[in-house]
Amino acid sequence: MDEIKKTLGEADVVSLFFPYFGKTVLIDVRSNETDGPALILTDMVRSPRERIRSMEKLRPGFGDPEKMVLIPWVRYLETLVESGIWDLVVKKLEESSFIDPKVSSDEILSKLRKFEHTELADVINGPSYKTVWSRH
Repeated sequence: MDEIKKTLGEADVVSLFFPYFGKTVLIDVRSNETDGPALILTDMVRSPRERIRSMEKLRPGFGDPEKMVLIPWVRYLETLVESGIWDLVVKKLEESSFIDPKVSSDEILSKLRKFEHTELADVINGPSYKTVWSRH
């Protein structure tokens, strides 16, 4: 956790991805004459190279980031909040002059919770998972 917190503070672009439900939160604090920092909820990609290519489409006015970090989050979403990491994301956006970071981050967190809830419900009774063994 300490390494994640340190890395969050140093990177221009953070790709926080959730393999269990295939989503990524992109935190990009770069800005130019026309575009400010961005907080984007997008689909997960298969590789860092693919993320760079997707960044060209999501943030066309920007070149490759100087420092980009990819953080897989394989724990429950609530641990992201309880650990203080989500607050660091909000703080990073505040420091980068992002307009209304609390509202934007709350919206994304709400969407992530819905994705997680849907995935957990699917684990219990959905068609995407199969029982490996069961009691007869």
